[in-house]
Amino acid sequence: MSTTSIASTTNPAARAPAVSPRSQGAVRWALARVEGRRMLTHPLFVLGMTLAVGLSLLSLGAAGIDNGGDRLFGLAGGCFSAFGAIWMFLVTCLAASRERRDSAEDLYTAAPVTPALRTQAAILSLAWAGLAATVLIAAMTVLVAGVDGVVTIEGEPYALRPLELAQGPLYLMMVGAFGVLVGSWARRTYPAALGALVLFLPPAVWLPWIVFGEVAPQVGPTDWLDDASLGWHLPGLAGPAALAIAGALARHDRRPRIALLALVGLAAAVAGIALGTPTGPDPL
Repeated sequence: MSTTSIASTTNPAARAPAVSPRSQGAVRWALARVEGRRMLTHPLFVLGMTLAVGLSLLSLGAAGIDNGGDRLFGLAGGCFSAFGAIWMFLVTCLAASRERRDSAEDLYTAAPVTPALRTQAAILSLAWAGLAATVLIAAMTVLVAGVDGVVTIEGEPYALRPLELAQGPLYLMMVGAFGVLVGSWARRTYPAALGALVLFLPPAVWLPWIVFGEVAPQVGPTDWLDDASLGWHLPGLAGPAALAIAGALARHDRRPRIALLALVGLAAAVAGIALGTPTGPDPL
């Protein structure tokens, strides 16, 4: 009587060859485009953006023409700080955990793309959400503040600056990075719902505080350098995003450059909190 052994289908030797280093960049961007299109057309993302922009415009219309502060809050990302951020987190988290939630590890193993490459593509796909948020903010700016981008606050004209309007898309991408982080490590669906709940609680709820310069028309694109609040608030938003990206990449890549990215993100976050105290009006 003879015995036979059956090789496991998950044997590393039986796996499909990985993508060559020369073609990894092309594959990474191709996957990022696919994930970006999936994100923009995902029902939860469409619902979140519709609620964020729709409710913001309704509140602006009900606030009265002289309430420029509410207009600034919405245009600088306030519209994304609740509904948009929650759905963005859910979509990115569910997409990053798709392989483990569906128990499709063997199917993905047979594909000539490594898990690390798929995580990198998920991170790059956040640029599509940032672009969509930029388009929405630009449209809202023209609708609310006109082509010249000037609103009235307490009787004084205020010209919106591009870097102020960049806070909203950057915040949305930061939330998406945390979604990729949780999705990269989670094996179930409930961490996505739990993470979305955490976004409503301190200290996460304090992250989207909005900073503006002095209430006066601006005359040049570099005037933001005179306002330490805004100059450090943007790196303060980018810092947590870098930390989340490093944590997601560390799932499959433990090289020193990942630790360096985390240190840079931590330094930016700390500097943003320490030096981003408003010097103009109070945060709205």
